[in-house]
Amino acid sequence: MKTYNAVHNSEIILDDKQTEIAYYSLNFNKIPPIIGIIIVNKHGNTLMVFEYDNNTENNYGAIKSYLSEDDKNLLELDLISMYFSSFKTFAGQTNIQNLSNLEIHGSNIKVQLYFLFDQYMIITFLNSKVDLTRKEKMHIVEYFEDRLLKYEFEFTHFNASNSRKVIRMLESKGKVWLKILNKKYIQKYENAFLKKHELIELVMKQIAPIIQRELSEYLEGIPGDVLDNLSKELRNKIQDKICEFNLKLF
Repeated sequence: MKTYNAVHNSEIILDDKQTEIAYYSLNFNKIPPIIGIIIVNKHGNTLMVFEYDNNTENNYGAIKSYLSEDDKNLLELDLISMYFSSFKTFAGQTNIQNLSNLEIHGSNIKVQLYFLFDQYMIITFLNSKVDLTRKEKMHIVEYFEDRLLKYEFEFTHFNASNSRKVIRMLESKGKVWLKILNKKYIQKYENAFLKKHELIELVMKQIAPIIQRELSEYLEGIPGDVLDNLSKELRNKIQDKICEFNLKLF
């Protein structure tokens, strides 16, 4: 029983370590999967904002924090909204027809734009290494479609005092929804990362004796410790190369 517990505990520690590596591999320790989402009307007015809770003492949210170069040069959300809404205006003034979405990539952050009902735009700010599936993108779009339709009056008259109360209520609930969304994405990626490395470990166990046998056959007379070191070096190089492959496990 003690042996089993020791092995079981070591497996848990290894999994925890792999999970930590997965978390840091996509820079989640610095930038969350989904930083925040802004809903803008066709005139560039900021209607509603959902932001990742960065748990800092600053009196500004995650979007402003991650998009600004430093605390002394903070970007205003209204300016961000107006800037991205200009893409829709530009499309309308050119021959770009039926523009439904747009994606802008940076080395640290990427932005996804979705245009709804020819009246609104969803601006989603993401960690640049995050790739949302079609299902995840549709989940986000449908979430906002539902609320924009249900509270159409409030979003049309967004400056009215009662409308602001309703929108603040939606933002409060949206912050919880966004937190769950981030948590699910991180958990999904960590599980996929563990699955990938379990698969690689299984493959390497199959490859190791083949490498050892082939080296022994073609390099007769070479000392055993030299062959062992060479075999280990080859295994490490093969494993490193396999790890570079972008295995779609989720």
